[in-house]
Amino acid sequence: MIWGRTECHDADEENYPSRQTTCAHWLLDVSPAQKKIRKFVDETPATTPSLHESGTVEHEQTPAECHAEPLELLATPNHATARLSSSGAIPVHQARRELSFTSLSDSGNDPETGLLRHYCYALAPWIDVGNPSRAFGLEFLILGRRVRPLLAAILALAAGQRSLVVPRHAADDLAMSLRFREEAENGLPLETPTIQRVGNVFFILHDFFSSRPSQWKTLVTGHINAPGGLGCLAASDGGFNEPSFWVTLRIDLAASIISFEPPHMLIPPPVSSSESAPIKQVYQHSLLLLAHTLTFVFGGPATYLEGLGQVEAVSALNPVSQWNYLWMECRRWYQNRPLQVQPVLDVRAAHADEIDPQNASSFPILVYTTPLALVANAVYHVASLLLLTRKPRFVKTLTGPKCLSSSIWHAQSIAGIATSNDTVEQWDPILIAALLLIAKDMTHHLQQSAVLNRLQRITELTGINLDFEIESLQSQWRMSRYEEPIA
Repeated sequence: MIWGRTECHDADEENYPSRQTTCAHWLLDVSPAQKKIRKFVDETPATTPSLHESGTVEHEQTPAECHAEPLELLATPNHATARLSSSGAIPVHQARRELSFTSLSDSGNDPETGLLRHYCYALAPWIDVGNPSRAFGLEFLILGRRVRPLLAAILALAAGQRSLVVPRHAADDLAMSLRFREEAENGLPLETPTIQRVGNVFFILHDFFSSRPSQWKTLVTGHINAPGGLGCLAASDGGFNEPSFWVTLRIDLAASIISFEPPHMLIPPPVSSSESAPIKQVYQHSLLLLAHTLTFVFGGPATYLEGLGQVEAVSALNPVSQWNYLWMECRRWYQNRPLQVQPVLDVRAAHADEIDPQNASSFPILVYTTPLALVANAVYHVASLLLLTRKPRFVKTLTGPKCLSSSIWHAQSIAGIATSNDTVEQWDPILIAALLLIAKDMTHHLQQSAVLNRLQRITELTGINLDFEIESLQSQWRMSRYEEPIA
């Protein structure tokens, strides 16, 4: 299938024509939560060198500094959980920012300080992509001051992931990761169930980065089905359980896309969001729609009804009506997206080459102001794509713009999202899984090359090993290239 130029314009073009060729300029405003994170990391003992955007700088220690105490977490201010502004967090041209998973190293002779810096500036934004309150980047770190086993779990994650992206320190980081992991596993059983579940989330993240996508399903199953594990988390849980649920769900949904099996997590019914809904709720609504879609598509109508037994309005529907219900909910989400979740630049294939002559793949150019908006739209497109693959034959036509009912259009959008942006935070497990899903049907060598470039970039930025997936894709592409049509 060659994803070339299509006659259908983006659905947004009808309502927002000016956004097709213009890109807004966004000013960066440092919020209280961001200042608090910087204070948490930067106000360290004298052993810690200052951190600039390009990474760490050289620091010559004095004899007194060599005996300084390791980093101690700061006390919790009253407004520690201040929320970030939903529209002013990330500038449009964040692709040029070189603060990535590979840019931070140990500080002086204190390895814990270097690992915490790596976690705060590189890992936590990726984990908190859909959580403006920064639970993992702020709240759990402050909690780690009082709970050493939890801090050990955080350090194990940081060391393990850094060993994948900084080869020159890989052996030392891996050894530290194993040591901190053992400390956390020995200490967490003595803590409260809530603290144990938070620690288990860091364990699944630790294992996630060192696993291939084909192993994600086994990984998720083990962590969710373990006694007292992550399977007991629910979206309605408050406190620390809520962010733990959403991070686990993201990995579960990605594993479901890769394995073509329904997700494991207990999924609540989707609640429609409006244009005035908080940005976090809009993002979470897209995840729930994808979760229900995966359950319906890979688990079948019976499994889907079993999971929605408490929702009478849905459980009474036949399979065709269930499909229509999910399709209309996805379409409603797309049409009701607040401005912060819509792209600031949306150029489809017909004009993409004119704006970017290097865009030989003819993928659309889709730029968003925040990673949250980028990931939420990618989630919508993969949910719609999966629904269209299981469209009931009794459904002849779908209302609305024609492009919304085109599987090629949604696949193009996923590819455009992946190739138009270049940040660490965008590589959510779901976007990685979606990119691998659509890549199988590409036959044009320029598009294949563009996807391979993105997959290699994922490994470079996150450390996730995609060698097996890349080799599998190349094998499928070679086979399709030499297949002869049947007469």
